[in-house]
Amino acid sequence: MNAAFCDLDAVMTLTEAMHAAATEGRWDDLTDLEARRDPVLRSGTMRPAPETLESLKSIMLIDNLIKDLVSAARDEAAVAWDASRRVRRAVAAYTSF
Repeated sequence: MNAAFCDLDAVMTLTEAMHAAATEGRWDDLTDLEARRDPVLRSGTMRPAPETLESLKSIMLIDNLIKDLVSAARDEAAVAWDASRRVRRAVAAYTSF
């Protein structure tokens, strides 16, 4: 019986594309790419080879970089949201006079 192996090259390509999307702030593309990557990553088994471990380490490293970019963007969005709320309150207070 032949085991089906996960296509780690495809996973790496999608992971690199996800990182590029996150770096460029293309959040819709990031989620689309992640949705495409997930079934590939979960398909088959991992090939028992040293290259597999190295590939997985690289994928995890890039995933952590993506998480850092997403966290930074989330924090920036929160700051912008808070600033816009303050502006709206100031405008509302000014126009109430």
